[in-house]
Amino acid sequence: MKIGDLVRYGSTTPENRTPVQKIVGTVINTSGIMICGIGSDPPYEMGSVEIMWSDGRGINREVFASLEVISD
Repeated sequence: MKIGDLVRYGSTTPENRTPVQKIVGTVINTSGIMICGIGSDPPYEMGSVEIMWSDGRGINREVFASLEVISD
């Protein structure tokens, strides 16, 4: 995930399934993301990012795992 990516809220993993919302946001800050699992193959990212939502909610910090990137 990088600054400028379009995302939507909602986990798609079977163990933590939440309804995917149609509201789209843009990633504006990724300083809360950490690389974890050094030694695992591959290492994984976790933490939080700041999102500017398109529905007027403003800017919110959201957990990385609860977001789905919908643009590349």
